[in-house]
Amino acid sequence: MAEAVALTLDIAKLIKSLIEYGQEVRGAKDDIAGLCRELQSLRGVLEDLGAQRPGNVADNGMRDCLANARTLVDDLQHRMQPRNSRVQRGLQSLKWPFTKEAIGETLDRLARINVSIIMIMMGGQQNLVPDILAMKEELRAIAGTITDGFDSASRKKIMDFVAPASPHVLHGETCSIWEGTDSGMWFVRNHLQPWIQFRTPEERLMGLYGSSGTGKTTILSRVVEHVKTQSSGPKVAYFYCSFNDAASHEVRNIVGSWLVQLATTDPGILDQFQDAEAKRERIPIASLEDALVGVVQKNGPALLILDAMNESSNPKQIAECVVRLLSRCEALRYLLSSTPFTESFFSEMAWPITTVNVALDDVNPDIELYVRRTCESSQILVRSVDTIVEVLVPQTKGMFRWAECQMNTLTKCLTPRMVTQTLGQLPGTLDETYINILSRVQPEYKALVREALMWLSYAYRPFTLDELAEAVVIEVYEGERFEMDDTCRIKPPETLLRLCQGLVARNAKTNTVSLAHSSIRTTLESPMLRESSMSYFWMDRKSSSPNIIRKCLTYLLMDPFNLRDCSETALRRYFRAYPFLDYASVMWAMHVCLHVRSGGSLSKQDTQLIMSLLSTPATGGSHNNFIFWIRTLLGDQVDGNYPPTPLYYASSYGLAPIVELMLQNGMVSISPSQKTSPTHIDMKSGRYESTPLQVAVFRGHADVVALLLKHGADPNTTDSDGTSCLRWAFAGRDWRIARLLVEYGAKDEEEDVDYDWDGYSDQVEVEPQAMLPYFGRAEFDPYDSEEEEDDDGGAATLRCSAEMAIDGSE
Repeated sequence: MAEAVALTLDIAKLIKSLIEYGQEVRGAKDDIAGLCRELQSLRGVLEDLGAQRPGNVADNGMRDCLANARTLVDDLQHRMQPRNSRVQRGLQSLKWPFTKEAIGETLDRLARINVSIIMIMMGGQQNLVPDILAMKEELRAIAGTITDGFDSASRKKIMDFVAPASPHVLHGETCSIWEGTDSGMWFVRNHLQPWIQFRTPEERLMGLYGSSGTGKTTILSRVVEHVKTQSSGPKVAYFYCSFNDAASHEVRNIVGSWLVQLATTDPGILDQFQDAEAKRERIPIASLEDALVGVVQKNGPALLILDAMNESSNPKQIAECVVRLLSRCEALRYLLSSTPFTESFFSEMAWPITTVNVALDDVNPDIELYVRRTCESSQILVRSVDTIVEVLVPQTKGMFRWAECQMNTLTKCLTPRMVTQTLGQLPGTLDETYINILSRVQPEYKALVREALMWLSYAYRPFTLDELAEAVVIEVYEGERFEMDDTCRIKPPETLLRLCQGLVARNAKTNTVSLAHSSIRTTLESPMLRESSMSYFWMDRKSSSPNIIRKCLTYLLMDPFNLRDCSETALRRYFRAYPFLDYASVMWAMHVCLHVRSGGSLSKQDTQLIMSLLSTPATGGSHNNFIFWIRTLLGDQVDGNYPPTPLYYASSYGLAPIVELMLQNGMVSISPSQKTSPTHIDMKSGRYESTPLQVAVFRGHADVVALLLKHGADPNTTDSDGTSCLRWAFAGRDWRIARLLVEYGAKDEEEDVDYDWDGYSDQVEVEPQAMLPYFGRAEFDPYDSEEEEDDDGGAATLRCSAEMAIDGSE
């Protein structure tokens, strides 16, 4: 029957639309799953029909069933088809076009069609069997499409969760430097190929060493592309530690990225992390290592590449991870690049490493290729290409970055005479190059340039240009609030790029700005700059962190954010109107936490700003900036029954000095009669109805746990799942916290345990969870707008979701 075939084709198109909705729209997954179950049921009915012995039967209502199915499918298609206008399409993409009543009626109609077909089958309509069998095959294909589509969407979420930091954009940028040349092939021919072919199990680790700016990243990108083209060679997975992206420094994210890349040919291995992704639970590094070893043992040898290991916050932890994996799997090889100091980590662990030091004779041919290629793209420089090569290349001393800076200067020359003059005034070192650039900054712009360099050097994720343009003009006042408006904003933001020319680069693909090279930060922190005439620009993280903290808090305390109630639609407008709001709201506490943990202290001004943000009318404050801040993290997910409390979030972020002040200054009550008060020490907050003590235990903040227990926090409270503090401590293998809890009377809810701590180590398995940012989408996405996007593709997608104090990511 032609109608049956046409119907199945339309159903296939409809299923595709349903899958797309399932990937994009929150709250639609259950409804779509219900529709899919009914289709699966129909397939089962048709399979039963095909298994029956055919007999002589008449059409006794089957055509009516198919007509009803046609009406239903047409209605679904009408609801799912794209709208005409761009605004309507945008609204449609955010909304599931069914109420609960409508989806219930649709499911009932599908069920009735199934039952009717079964009843007709029992009457034995043989003349329709061929058509129904054809329909059965089409529906089997549709069911496969449904399964594949949902598997694909589900696995994409798992991949993003396992590997929240992606190396692919940086890899593409780096490859563009050498494309069309033979650059880096000296390393491939002379070192990589002999090393890969030499199959001694002990010699499976190679280190590429050199000073910052010698082109190690370029070489490794060449290696990646070369190995990809070798059909008989190992599979390759790579990662770049980026100095301006804290997510790329974490061992968990590095191993996760390697795993996801190797699992592309066997994605089923990632299904074991489905529950963790659904619950937003941290995946233990050991589990990621197990999966990585498993995929290599199953699919064959692999070469894992890591660039700029020295940029990681914990290179020793990376070295320990590498040695563990090498010890477990002989099919693994590692190629790492770094400044020379990391070599000692492997020697301490007695693991042999083949080292290659970037030498002048090796790199200079690559530099010459780069210089000639750049000259050929300039009408002025091409006339003097041989002279430029003759003068510039011998002075590079193997520093690719130095050559790049000089070529940037030469390309600005308007005449051959200017080229000659510039060649006669080349700075001797990379530090001198950057100091020369800083010396050309006009006095009236020095403060802005220094602010930009500070933010780009010490921010924990990349900035958009709009974010940076706001950050550099924030001023901290004593006793009065800062106001951000058009009188202080830099217009257009691109002005900053001109002021910081040669020091700052913009990535058009990601809409982010960064230091043009990590060596710039090295110079900004160098003794040479500190002792030069440009010492005004000298900085380091310890002295810059308090400035960053104050400016984030000053921004969050602005009057426009003194709001108790704010809808998600209004909140998105605030994110658009105030570009720096995203970074300030998510990252200020991370800056505080890491500053304190690294030995820094909080000044009186810092403390006053933090306490001002965390105060509420319930705790004696006079404004609602705290409530607004929480809404920037959670949107409408703030639970009215368990509203957020300042102590809960101070504990979650590990702000021990602030928790101590709140406990000492009467902002927290411990009286049993005030247990329902929002100021009580055991007041529950968040989606999991957790006390401040519970969230501090979960996140591994032993110092905060000790403070709360000392001031009377109940160690035996449980969250909404019935999990106690002690259970969370055991789950995190944090014996320090477990001991503290037991000392203060914590009991195991499952059984009486006689605790014997002999043999347990005080060394926590991993860093506290607040130190492990996942960069991706937060619980509230300020850029998931119900309004029409801007012409440039909408707002940047740099929302930072961290395993910190963001409720809902637990």
